Amino acid sequence: MGKIIEKADELGMVVIMGIYYLGQEKYINDEAAVKKGIKNTVEWVLKNNYTNVLLEINNECDFYHKHSILKPARVHEAILYAKSIQVNGKRLLVSTSNGGGKCPTPEMIKAADFILLHGNGLNDPKRIVNLVEKVRSIDTYTSKPIIFNEDDHYDFEKPMNNFVAATSVGASWGFFDYRRSGEDFNEGFQCVPVDWKINSDRKKGFFNIIDEWE
Repeated sequence: MGKIIEKADELGMVVIMGIYYLGQEKYINDEAAVKKGIKNTVEWVLKNNYTNVLLEINNECDFYHKHSILKPARVHEAILYAKSIQVNGKRLLVSTSNGGGKCPTPEMIKAADFILLHGNGLNDPKRIVNLVEKVRSIDTYTSKPIIFNEDDHYDFEKPMNNFVAATSVGASWGFFDYRRSGEDFNEGFQCVPVDWKINSDRKKGFFNIIDEWE
């Protein structure tokens, strides 16, 4: 992880680092262990003086079943706890995410330093815009970055797609590119083993639209 963070920093990139992922919770005994994992992670980042790391408490918190502090009703407490941990007067910027198309709770929006959204399941780009507008309409929202850090749609060759929709309303957009059943090895940046070459129409489409956007 350290090597990834350091290389990303060298390239001028920021890492959104997640602590918990669906399926891990059954191996965690209790809430004290959950909080210990948060504390250890935050202190590791800060003690290594990594300045290009944003923290995601857990991915898609609305799919968790065991620990209430990792579920939507209480995950804001985990965010606040992570924000309270400091090393040499410094802390991390912290958030969490829901499943595709889900709006964070008012408590999550208030506690988070930035808002993480997922576009999975939103086949109509208008729904991307609507989700951003819904977040901004909630009374606990203040001027915070809104980030789609996961979306499995593309249609990059079309004049309107989820990327264009998100950026048109001032939200950033991250491509969730996985290898679908039956696809060639060259597809899927997020499927192990990974073919890192930009050698498929989907990969080329993503980088072409980023080049146009810049």
